[in-house]
Amino acid sequence: GGFNHEDPASKEAIAERKRDFARIVNTKRDIWVFTDSSRAAGAVLPVALPDTGSADQDLGQLAHQKLKFWLQGELGKIPGAVDLGVTSQWPVVDRVVYFISVSPGFDFLMRHKVPPMILQAKYVLMVSKRGQVRVAWYAFATDKPAPGATAGPFVVKLVSEDLNGDRGARTHGEFSYTAVPTRETDMERVISKHMPLISRGIDTDKWEDYLKADTA
Repeated sequence: GGFNHEDPASKEAIAERKRDFARIVNTKRDIWVFTDSSRAAGAVLPVALPDTGSADQDLGQLAHQKLKFWLQGELGKIPGAVDLGVTSQWPVVDRVVYFISVSPGFDFLMRHKVPPMILQAKYVLMVSKRGQVRVAWYAFATDKPAPGATAGPFVVKLVSEDLNGDRGARTHGEFSYTAVPTRETDMERVISKHMPLISRGIDTDKWEDYLKADTA
């Protein structure tokens, strides 16, 4: 199915997304990256933040800057993928941060009337050979929340459009989702099953099979 999510409009909302992003980066486990040169399951976004001593606001801004530096490095390897002269106004970084935050997944579940009990949430940041940038969010969901649960009977996968593409004046992100029953209890294994389709997308920018992938 399809799902749209508005970009944050106020300074406070933007700062909140950046703080969320920094917190998720600091798990050192919940943002996986797949690029032309990095295709191993479990390769974590190589952004290091100080553990303590910085205000949340500062950490959020620092995480944003370090993501920008990493993306410039990845896309800088691809002819024509990035104009380094205009990266001061470079929306792909904001769009990645906006999605790697609590709001999109939470709002998706609320819109579909699923209890917002999110288990083993993981993000997958993908950069294709031709410079497309997509993010996927995976989580176990349950319609019967139980204390102590570590997985649920459903896997939700939400995949963004190309966040490095031209959106015109549109102020929302467009996503594709699947929600399927599962007996799996380890999200890393769920994502690993999709790795061949992710690799195909990275090689060819043909993402349709991955967007529809419902093996869990």
